[in-house]
Amino acid sequence: MQSKRKDRDEPIYEIFEDKKVIKFLDKHFNDIDLKNRIEEKYYGLAVNPYKEAQNSFKSKKCPKCKKTRMGNYRIIYFINESRKEIEIIDIGLRKNIYKKWD
Repeated sequence: MQSKRKDRDEPIYEIFEDKKVIKFLDKHFNDIDLKNRIEEKYYGLAVNPYKEAQNSFKSKKCPKCKKTRMGNYRIIYFINESRKEIEIIDIGLRKNIYKKWD
């Protein structure tokens, strides 16, 4: 029996969420579309976080962090290559996230 999903790469990295991210997700609990988009983005990050990364993110607070776009939202994350882990540090609207992480 074949799965309904297309053949997809297996996730390599494990994803962990910071308290700020959990608070964001709780706040947007009823937004099913946003939650689905976040889930898809998490999957892409778990497969290849470098492919999803945008090069233009520069932060004094977290110089090794990366960002990825998701519509008007941005996901800030850190890759721990030795443990094959990704820590999702923050999710927020584009207009707010860069002020927080400058």
